Amino acid sequence: MDIFQLDELTDEMMNLCDDKFYNFLEVTLNKDLCELFRVQAIRNMSSLSSVTVDQIIQILTVEIIDLSYLRKSLGFVTTDGGFHLRLGHRNLLERLLMLVKCKKNSIIKNIESTNKYNNNQIQEKLLEIWKQTSSSTNETNIPILFPWITNVFKNLEKTKNKYSYDDHIREFALLIFIFGGRNCYEFLRLNLPAALPHVSNLELLIRSQEYKMIECEFRFNLLKEYSRSANCNFIFVAEDATRSMSCVEYDALSNTFIGFSSPLVNGLPQLNFFRTESFDVLKNWFDKTDISKFINLYMAKSLTPSAPPIILSAYGSNNQFEAIDVIKRWLFIYNQSLIQGTRVIGFSTDGDSRYLKAMRLCSGFFAKLPNLNLFKNSDPFAIKIPEHWSWFFMKQQQVLLFMQDPTHILTKLRNRLLSSVANLRMGNYSIDIEDLIHLIVSKSKIEHNLIRSDVNAKDRQNFSSCLRISSELVLNLLNKNDNAKGTYVYLTLLNLLIHGFINKSATIEERLFHIWTVVFICRLWFSWVQFLDINNIRKNNNNNNNNNNNNNSSQSIKKLKQRTFITKPTFWCIEINAHTLIFIILLVIKKKLPIEALNTFYFNSQICENTFRIARSMAGSFSSITNFSVKSFLKRCEKISIMNSIKGRGDQMGEYSFQFPEHHKNNKEILNYSFKNIQQLNITEHDIEKIINCAFETAQEYVSMVNMTSLLKDKNIYSLPQLSKFVKAVLSKSCSTIVDYSEDDDSDKDSDDDEFEDDEDIFDDDDQIPNIIDEYDDNEGNIISNSLSNISQQNFKGCRIYDRINPQQMKKYFRINIDSSVKYIHKQTACWLLTTSKSRLSNDRLQRVQGR
Repeated sequence: MDIFQLDELTDEMMNLCDDKFYNFLEVTLNKDLCELFRVQAIRNMSSLSSVTVDQIIQILTVEIIDLSYLRKSLGFVTTDGGFHLRLGHRNLLERLLMLVKCKKNSIIKNIESTNKYNNNQIQEKLLEIWKQTSSSTNETNIPILFPWITNVFKNLEKTKNKYSYDDHIREFALLIFIFGGRNCYEFLRLNLPAALPHVSNLELLIRSQEYKMIECEFRFNLLKEYSRSANCNFIFVAEDATRSMSCVEYDALSNTFIGFSSPLVNGLPQLNFFRTESFDVLKNWFDKTDISKFINLYMAKSLTPSAPPIILSAYGSNNQFEAIDVIKRWLFIYNQSLIQGTRVIGFSTDGDSRYLKAMRLCSGFFAKLPNLNLFKNSDPFAIKIPEHWSWFFMKQQQVLLFMQDPTHILTKLRNRLLSSVANLRMGNYSIDIEDLIHLIVSKSKIEHNLIRSDVNAKDRQNFSSCLRISSELVLNLLNKNDNAKGTYVYLTLLNLLIHGFINKSATIEERLFHIWTVVFICRLWFSWVQFLDINNIRKNNNNNNNNNNNNNSSQSIKKLKQRTFITKPTFWCIEINAHTLIFIILLVIKKKLPIEALNTFYFNSQICENTFRIARSMAGSFSSITNFSVKSFLKRCEKISIMNSIKGRGDQMGEYSFQFPEHHKNNKEILNYSFKNIQQLNITEHDIEKIINCAFETAQEYVSMVNMTSLLKDKNIYSLPQLSKFVKAVLSKSCSTIVDYSEDDDSDKDSDDDEFEDDEDIFDDDDQIPNIIDEYDDNEGNIISNSLSNISQQNFKGCRIYDRINPQQMKKYFRINIDSSVKYIHKQTACWLLTTSKSRLSNDRLQRVQGR
């Protein structure tokens, strides 16, 4: 059988080896060529797929005595010793090699086709099973599992250095890295081969995103895309602060030192202020500049409920600022957002007296700001208030609207109840924490659901306690106690505020009713206090302070009256929030704001608190440090921003979807008042009046329960017009009204009024060691420091202090003199050298308040 008679080799032929292989060659080629294969020790057919004719006959080109007969039979030998293979023999060999290679390629293609078919079969089977099980749950989006499996199959067919990942797989890996931390991600990557990209690729992906955080920079460039994705041009901005670890770190990307408290100019922290090439300047900063103890965070939330908030800015602070700084900063954010086509409705904060003062000044709520034109180059909100609405105190034109965080309002009310200084009283009844203690001691927990920590005065930010002490269970028990009527009415205020500000299931009419009921109770109570007999106050105060020898005779009447009422900041917070709610409803009625603006339960600073909590949770599973420095917080904010941007797309990545964990309490929310179902607001000004009148009547009922009615009637302040006129007159007095004469380019100091004195709330990557090269001569701008010239040590093992550095890394180093020689010290090492103490923060909030 001639080799030219074969169109292709069979599988059996491809598996020939040793004697069977040589017998096949004798038959299809000839004995001489078969002998050549024996000489070359080629023993099987499959090995021919990678050889050539020249390689096979190469041994014949060498003069070997034992092979002289084979050279003569297969070819010709020239006079110079060269060998030339006969053409017929060459054709036979080329034909054989061609058939082998074709068969080999065919086998490879069949294997690839089989693998691809098997992979498709597996994927189709998995998808079919999923569709069958998901049809009952109405799931339409395909889980990321299926493209992930497909990607793994593709990578397993390649070498490791050629692994590739689709965009949705990289985003999924990035989310695992953000949620689980580095150790968790590495564990998964090492145990799921070809499934996840390397950590270094993820870090490059993070840096390539547009969410880079720079201290003191406001990222207004994100607002345009954020508004487009949320399909809404209105946002509400929240501001809050938290304690941070006080340390200074060097950021190589921005070439700045992070951790110093940036100076404020017109209320704005200065960007890249702490940048220097001099070690002496850095040392001077360490000696004379405050190191940040707080982190200020600004976040924006679209009116679209499903849109996650975005981080606008974050920076370290020493908490030394004034109300006028806050106003100027708010106006800057407002104006810059307008440039991006986004309208800031207003701001929300945590009830700090300086923020509260800024809100009153900016809104003109019993406050004046004569030298600062708030309406310059602005588009203010304007409404028409009916003249007979004497109970409404806010001005009809506002640049910004404000909401104090309801959670902080509730904790302020709770802290006032637990205060040892306050002597709260309504009518003939005292408001006493002992009423709750009596319930805890005398009743079973199943009847009231209270615990001892609910009455712990040191835990000042315990919001869960506010929910428990104002629950229906507790209120019903207190209502049955005739001696606890004052405490019952007081805790009812908390219950109404929760329903009005926080409960998402309440309709807009219900929220309006609950909030203004609280307002009128507080106004009636406030008016009653103004006419309270001082002798009764002194008598009651002495009875409740047996261990206090400070006679009340030395205390002013004003102080004694203040201590029978809630703190003035709390009172102002409730008033501002209630007026803002009315203002927003009227704007929606006039079509000046979209219907989504009625979701006022989103207008709070809890989005900042939530970001702080998420940042603390990103420390990693093997780290005991849950707090952060300013720099580490900025790094974590970048990851949070990426996570929120993915959520902002509706968790969609093409036809695939990501499912994010959700707290079980959020899953159980009953949204009877669902913003998704509201198409129009069926409420008018007349309806608002009816609700307000009902709220006032309800407030009168609560006031009558504690016997305040007779005094109020005697003073002619029991009707709504009379009460409104009286309260407005009292609040308009100079002791309550704020006047700030600060100008646009000035920041005069403002002192808190005495009305605030009763407010009892207190509120990374290391660079790799550079390659050592010859000293770079061009050191312009890098000043040599003599601060370390008295050091005699020359070996600095473990410290990044070098004799020579890579000139491309020059900006990361200081030039210093050490023992008469010039050396280079890394800027992060300089921070370590100048740091003399280690900042620590307790991981437990209760531990932080024990010393108070």
